[in-house]
Amino acid sequence: MERKVSVIMCTYNGAKYLREQLETIIHQTYPIYELIVQDDCSTDNTLEILKEYSGKYPSPIMYIHVNQFVMGANENFFFAMQRATGDYIAISDQDDIWELNKIEKQIESIGNNWLSFHFSKPFSEDGAITYFDDRKPNYGIERVIFQGSAPGHTILLKKEVISMIPEESKKYFVYDHLLQMITAAYDKISFCDQILVHQRRHFNAATYIVPINTQLNIVNSIKTIFRTLSLYVELRDILSSRFDKIYQLLKSLSEENPNKANAEKLALYQSQKGVICYLKLTALCIKLRKKIFYTEIKNDFISILRAIYFPISCVDYIRYMRKMVKR
Repeated sequence: MERKVSVIMCTYNGAKYLREQLETIIHQTYPIYELIVQDDCSTDNTLEILKEYSGKYPSPIMYIHVNQFVMGANENFFFAMQRATGDYIAISDQDDIWELNKIEKQIESIGNNWLSFHFSKPFSEDGAITYFDDRKPNYGIERVIFQGSAPGHTILLKKEVISMIPEESKKYFVYDHLLQMITAAYDKISFCDQILVHQRRHFNAATYIVPINTQLNIVNSIKTIFRTLSLYVELRDILSSRFDKIYQLLKSLSEENPNKANAEKLALYQSQKGVICYLKLTALCIKLRKKIFYTEIKNDFISILRAIYFPISCVDYIRYMRKMVKR
């Protein structure tokens, strides 16, 4: 029996690139059951384009919802996911370009898992900096608690997962990170090793930040140490609070397995202060070094050195929160 796929898209002043993305969704090789668009009070002609496409194509059925007030991207995506009625939910940004076989490939990839993701390759037309990492990422729970491996626009999700999200957690985590932590805790993630989305990077994108140079050399390593040490001092309390929330989330999930148990210890130690906890955390990072980095480091000596510093360097993943401190 064919599995029904709901595509959800959240829009906000996206008229410039919207038509191109809608075309790649509508013409998927796998039939789309419904396209749900949640608009966050756009002031350009986004709504006119959506209505045009709603009347232009008989399939998929297109539902357009306009918020009464601005929610912001995160709350908007959570709200849109709850409207989906298909068996699976595919998440779309308003300005990307999908490969026409994206959903077909992900349905093949997901199997009995709850979440499937894939590579997306960034491109830019306005000079925004782009970087494509073609290494296969770690996506186990030990890695995901530090940083999600799957950007939201690459995710195909089993609908039942939505009911597993604690309401309280929606206040603290970005939607795609939260979905990955829950599904990874149950070891229910699959990876489709293909580029299925071309991610448009432009200066006005809500998620755009200037990429950091991660090239492995002595000069860059020294710069990274000084930068992250300063950042760690600045964000230590936020980092601790964040991992306390992660620990509470993991403890609330019913699944028990060694990977989840390791992740709980990592989150607990990272949330606490004091020399003893820091030493326990460092030892655990060394033990789990093949799982906590974005991808496995072949050189064991370098891997151990990075693991020793990882309790501090992981603050890089929340550097966007600096604005919270400065308010």
